Amino acid sequence: MSVKEVLKAKMEQHIQEMVATNPMIGQLNTQFTSWLLGSGLTGTEIIKMIDTNMDATIQPVELSTALQETTGTQPPGWVINGLMSVLDMDKDGNVTVADLHTYFEAIGLPSGIEEMPEPEEDEFEELNQEIEEEARRQAEELIRQQEAEQQRLLEEQQAREAAEREAEEQAKREEEAVKAKPQPIILEEDGTTVGHARFIEILEGMKLSSERRQFITQSPTQSCQIQISSVEKTLVGQGPLKNGMTIIGTLSEDSNIEVELQLPAEANEQAMMFQSNHRIEADAQICDWNVGRKRAIFSATEFRYL
Repeated sequence: MSVKEVLKAKMEQHIQEMVATNPMIGQLNTQFTSWLLGSGLTGTEIIKMIDTNMDATIQPVELSTALQETTGTQPPGWVINGLMSVLDMDKDGNVTVADLHTYFEAIGLPSGIEEMPEPEEDEFEELNQEIEEEARRQAEELIRQQEAEQQRLLEEQQAREAAEREAEEQAKREEEAVKAKPQPIILEEDGTTVGHARFIEILEGMKLSSERRQFITQSPTQSCQIQISSVEKTLVGQGPLKNGMTIIGTLSEDSNIEVELQLPAEANEQAMMFQSNHRIEADAQICDWNVGRKRAIFSATEFRYL
């Protein structure tokens, strides 16, 4: 139902209620309707005749003057008041031009206003295009926001991974720095450096391999003489000592201590010439412990065959 039809139905209901409560109002309404329909005027023409100051509001004096000019008789005040109550559909005490138009619709008086034809369907094409364009723009904006959020999450993930890598590298650097830091040298009670024989004696007294490995890291590099018993191929060696030769012998300072001295691979030809009961002097450091033979393993890069 259109707005015009709704207002018309409301006006008709209002008139019925007025007539039902006051039969005199019904007579006035009938006479007023007859005058309007018999005037030969359209609703627009009647409104122009009544609303003389064109303020879109109908005053009682304006209605009285219009009736006097068309009928030649001055209507009494109660008649004007009754008609105003009929026209005041919303009962707010004011009668507007819109109220008159609605009243004219209710009694079937032509308004005199040319009705605008309903727009053809193709007239909405431009509006539909605008709506579709707006919908497309909103969809693109939503996609853009989603892509931006995905990019933000990706950047956060990359930043976390970079931070984790940096932390791992820092930990490695710190570990390497600890390894590279010179280890404290074990001293005797008189402040002198512990010799190889004493160091080996301490190692023999240790029961835990982990304790022995930790202690070996503190072994100082010192000069020593070893009396050669045999020369063997190095089975396990690190760095320049790999694939080198190992001298088996005893420490000159204590012939009861049997040791192994690993030489670099570049000295293999020279080491093959070593003879038993001869001695070799080297700047060596204890690097491992032979559990089965219970002897210390020395490593040396500088040595002299005596």
